[in-house]
Amino acid sequence: MAFFAIVSLAAGIWLLLHLRDVARVFRGDRPGEMVRGPGRRRATFAAVWTAIVIFNAGWIACIVIWIFVLGGEANTVVDAAA
Repeated sequence: MAFFAIVSLAAGIWLLLHLRDVARVFRGDRPGEMVRGPGRRRATFAAVWTAIVIFNAGWIACIVIWIFVLGGEANTVVDAAA
């Protein structure tokens, strides 16, 4: 679980550092929608989408592991006497 939490945290930090590029991916053409600020482009669309997928996969994996442990199924998996 710690691995997935660290991976998700790293991807989240990367996304925060590249907010202009995230805004570019989700830019809209209607008034009041998200627009990219001034500055040069640093990350590709693929890099932004990869970071979004990794970020979401990390926290979803943490929740799945947490539910698995809370349900008690993990106890039978790690029980050495069985």
